[in-house]
Amino acid sequence: MSHLNRNTLALVRILIGTCTVAVWCAGECTGALEIAPLRYSVSTTPTSFIPYASSQPLDTRDTAIRRVVFSIHSSGFDAMQYLDNARAAAAKRGVSDETLVIAPQLFERTAIPGTIPEEMLFWRVSPFRGSSRAAVGPSAQPLSHSAFAVIDTFLAEIAERKTFPNLRDIVLVGHSGGGQLVQRYAMVGKFAPPSGMSIRFVVSAPSSYAYPSGERFHQGQKRFVVPDESVVQQCPGYNNWGYGLEQPYAYFNGRAMESIAAEYANKSVFYLCGSRDTDPNDASIGKSCGAMMQGFHRLQRMLVFEKFMRFKFGRDVSKKHRFAVVPDVGHFGRGTMNSRPGLIALFAPLASD
Repeated sequence: MSHLNRNTLALVRILIGTCTVAVWCAGECTGALEIAPLRYSVSTTPTSFIPYASSQPLDTRDTAIRRVVFSIHSSGFDAMQYLDNARAAAAKRGVSDETLVIAPQLFERTAIPGTIPEEMLFWRVSPFRGSSRAAVGPSAQPLSHSAFAVIDTFLAEIAERKTFPNLRDIVLVGHSGGGQLVQRYAMVGKFAPPSGMSIRFVVSAPSSYAYPSGERFHQGQKRFVVPDESVVQQCPGYNNWGYGLEQPYAYFNGRAMESIAAEYANKSVFYLCGSRDTDPNDASIGKSCGAMMQGFHRLQRMLVFEKFMRFKFGRDVSKKHRFAVVPDVGHFGRGTMNSRPGLIALFAPLASD
């Protein structure tokens, strides 16, 4: 388990004072990771696909579907679990008949169980921040294709309404590592829904956030400030992509930071975190200085980010960016998604509906 070094602790003092079996668990489940059964073709050279799971066929016309939920797996790459989590939430809300659930599987190389299938697309580094360092098949032929670009095209094809003509609402939800992907995709993703269709992003307990500008909370001054040079020297990458918008990945390189920030403020984003998700030594929480500048644990990081959004964009940003603490839940995707705040985030009508 990682431990904080003295430099990281000093910096923090300056600035900040899942599984594959489909059952309910009080904590972690156990079960062998599996490659999802369906294949979504990706336009790459050579030809490739990502695995995914779905609550129903995507090529069968269904006029009852009004909502599609893209449920993004955690860093356990457990797509089947997150298909089940979202289906359970839809059933609890009583909207299963009108909800299509899709769980894409965006593999990192080291997580793939067994032999890599021919033509399967995966990433040589974590895909959750939109990495373009992809590879294909058992030969691991390298190519440049962002995980975010896969989401772009998958969403766009579903939104064409050829199979689901009454689709009105797209929901992109992710927990933990998936929450990191959803929050960052909400900021820089290129998909825009067609007229008459809304999109919302549900960010559940990510390890860290991408900030739309360089200010961070200063505990001594009790406000958000751009860190001074001495702090930046200790943590030079604190605002690089993943934690901020500097040094962007190829996927969004060339876009103005100011326009990205303004567009993000206008997105419909829900943030969830369990009231018990407070372990600073959790094995999967980011402990780099850039992450620690956001808070000690996931709950604190969400609450600090909520304050930041109001600081940066004003109190009216709360009409679009809504934060909720889920009572009596720790770091548990099914628990947050199936809680009362989770069901509101996933299924409640948006203000524009």
